[in-house]
Amino acid sequence: MNPTGSLIKKDDGIPILIPEESILEGFIKTRKSLKIESIFFGTLLSTQKVIIDSTSVITGDIICAELIISGVFEGNVFCTGKVECNGRAKITGKVYTKLFQNEDSCDLNCIIQVPNNEVFEKIREFLTNIDASTKLSTDSTLAKIKESFFRNVYSHTKAAVDSLSGTMASQEEAEIIP
Repeated sequence: MNPTGSLIKKDDGIPILIPEESILEGFIKTRKSLKIESIFFGTLLSTQKVIIDSTSVITGDIICAELIISGVFEGNVFCTGKVECNGRAKITGKVYTKLFQNEDSCDLNCIIQVPNNEVFEKIREFLTNIDASTKLSTDSTLAKIKESFFRNVYSHTKAAVDSLSGTMASQEEAEIIP
């Protein structure tokens, strides 16, 4: 396993390319890295790295070991390693990841959550054992991965809800110091 927590298996370094001027809709499941330079609507699962080019617009879910995003993304990210936002990347949605890094120029309208190490180990095991011959739309592993992330973050617990349920000062109650 590398320092960012990506899977042990290493692909050949040449990502599958989905070029500009393409529009894809549906499910993609691969054990290889993937570079998207197009418009994509759907769910993408890669046991390796996913690269979202600056020309890309993605709507849906991404499940991967590492994500580099420079384009526009709306949806949910489930990443067992590092999510890196570069340039004028724009993310709207939820990001579940081990590590998160962004540049000042990124436009982030998202919630970033980091589950505990036990959760990442469980999800890495799911990804390591993914059946590449089963359609993603019918693969029960997809639901298990999402559920593992959703159920094991602090914001899902009762303690998180209780800690936010205190009263907040209204504008009139706040003391203004001249």
